[in-house]
Amino acid sequence: MKLVTFFHDEQERIGAIDHSGNIVDLINAYASHLRKVDKAAAAVRLAAATLGSDMVAFLKHGDKAIDAARIAIEHAATDSAGDNVIERQRVRLMAPVPRPGALISAGKNFSDHVAEMSSKKGPAAPVAFLKLPGSVIGPEDDIPHPPEVKNLDYEVELAVIIGKPCVEVAAEEAMHYVAGYASFNDISARDIIRGENKSGIHLMGKSFSGFAPMGPYLVTADEIADPQNLRLWLRVNGETRQDSNLGYMIFKIRDMIAYWSQMGLNPGDVLTTGTPRGVAAGRKPDQAPWWLKPGDLVEAEVEELGCLRNRIVDELDCGK
Repeated sequence: MKLVTFFHDEQERIGAIDHSGNIVDLINAYASHLRKVDKAAAAVRLAAATLGSDMVAFLKHGDKAIDAARIAIEHAATDSAGDNVIERQRVRLMAPVPRPGALISAGKNFSDHVAEMSSKKGPAAPVAFLKLPGSVIGPEDDIPHPPEVKNLDYEVELAVIIGKPCVEVAAEEAMHYVAGYASFNDISARDIIRGENKSGIHLMGKSFSGFAPMGPYLVTADEIADPQNLRLWLRVNGETRQDSNLGYMIFKIRDMIAYWSQMGLNPGDVLTTGTPRGVAAGRKPDQAPWWLKPGDLVEAEVEELGCLRNRIVDELDCGK
């Protein structure tokens, strides 16, 4: 399944992509199914209780919600009346998990990226930084360019969405805890990060508003035969800047999950994989025109998972 969070009629909803690319409203479609087979008077409430009110709640409900979603999609295919199915152009897609409980982003996890950043060698164990969940935006939302940032960078990555409580798991079992995957772009304010690193740790340079585009959907794990062999690439104004494969990760997806499960992971937590070579900070000379600027269109894509298309805009012009 391709699961989505979308905004329609001034409401945030959870849905799925149907065979024609339109949106199945899962709660409406499942409620319609309940009314048809059980004559349920409180069908909408029952549907919401089964599926959850948002994507994190959906994931917490586990197999019960997955089964109900499949029934809803099947029902909508034969009964598209009302608001069961909504045309794609009538909705705004949000990030599939708009408010992850934790957003843990791996660093120094592609050997070619380590080399381009002039690091002597990769880490001995997985390393990561936290991005604030509030930095997450949707697949077509604008990315604000803060006025204090001079060196705005891009990093295409895979987002791994955790589907069930995950504590102290072995690498051999780690993939069983994955709900699905999404495309991700780790936007970075390099000059802010360099300043923060002088005191030993960085935070703000990775977590400005809009610095975590994700989507366009969550593709469930059963749809991806080999997530460790997916291609990923990124374009700026149509020019390819990054083009690689997740096979080049130093610490594989299962290693990351197992390592970070030592502190406990929960449904709706998001891990990102790190990025391959080609970022602006690794190019020579380390200056414009590589840095992102207002007006740039950034397209980040992971094979089978869809494309993020985000425009860089002046933060002072956002919302105008």
